[in-house]
Amino acid sequence: MPSSSLSRKSSSSLSPKASSEMVDSTFPPDLIFNILSRLPVKELCKLKSVSKQWLRMITDSYFIHTHCIRSLQNPNLLLLRQYVNNDEKTQRKKTHVEVVSMGFDGNFNFEFKIDVNDAIDLLPSKWDLICFAGENGFYVCNPSTQEFVELPEASCCSSREVNAGMGYVSSRNEYVLIHLFDRSLHLDVDCDIGCEILRFTDGGCVDNCCWKMVDADCPYVVRGWGVLVENAFYWMIWDAYDHPGYDAILSFDLEKEDFVTVSPPEGCFDPSAAWSLVELRGLLCLIDSASRPSTMDIWVLKDYKKHEWVKEYSFNLNGYGIELQKFIIPLDQWDGEILMDIKQESLDFYNLEDKSFKRIDNLIAGGWTWLRLYTESFFSLGSR
Repeated sequence: MPSSSLSRKSSSSLSPKASSEMVDSTFPPDLIFNILSRLPVKELCKLKSVSKQWLRMITDSYFIHTHCIRSLQNPNLLLLRQYVNNDEKTQRKKTHVEVVSMGFDGNFNFEFKIDVNDAIDLLPSKWDLICFAGENGFYVCNPSTQEFVELPEASCCSSREVNAGMGYVSSRNEYVLIHLFDRSLHLDVDCDIGCEILRFTDGGCVDNCCWKMVDADCPYVVRGWGVLVENAFYWMIWDAYDHPGYDAILSFDLEKEDFVTVSPPEGCFDPSAAWSLVELRGLLCLIDSASRPSTMDIWVLKDYKKHEWVKEYSFNLNGYGIELQKFIIPLDQWDGEILMDIKQESLDFYNLEDKSFKRIDNLIAGGWTWLRLYTESFFSLGSR
């Protein structure tokens, strides 16, 4: 038998430990580091058991930091499909969620399933964690590790209407979940809205975290989930904005723990309450798809103290149906393009230079309930 065949046979029969030792002795440590730091978290968790050397490398803080930076530069897509049923015994809703991770090239990464004894919705996010808001509580998941936990019990909302927001505060290296809840027990009371905050960090046991009740009361009923920008959450106020003297946007400062109103772009009105808020490139953006026919205007808040807005972009939406246009949501912006979630239709890039839309292939139309960006991460919720 040729020696090359013997070599192939003997190497293939090596144990994982022996194979790793061969790799470690053959390739420079920097090259191994470079290769491993580009792998998905799920694969890295398996590789920890290959050898003590790889375990030390993968769990090293510098490796985790490098892996995080590379993940931020290469985000992935999460497609979540929801199925809701009623439990005949408990008379409570049960939700089954199928989670699929894909790259922007349309290639499949992984999938897993979540079952929750609650009716849930998914908060906006583009980080390493996703958060579900339910009628009976809040739930957080790291898709990379598939760790899923129910958060500590929040205050009861008398109206059963849940409003919240979650975001990552990089200066404190922590996640913040804010919960607005109706405390009014009488129909003759317009609103009595309380506010509480839950903070949690990587590696800490989420079960041990506690909600902090804020002294300030929320002065308005709001719509849409809270959007975190520059250490403050923002919401659209529920009522239509059709008079210059009315308030349109509500903000909550996480440091001052107080609510203030923010004036919208001067001369613009929202009589049909169709405006929405998103965060793009770390800036608060107001999305207006109602003021002008088949046009989306994106206003950017340039000065948070003076409430100065600039109309940064305007898109022609004639290529989409009239009913679909109001459900188009910008998700993120990079490299001269804005990623748009075309609800129940597609995921498109809008090129800011040539003003054209480009559809991402291999995504099944209408195949998801929610779509989110996420980055690979070792973030631990403390349940394992």
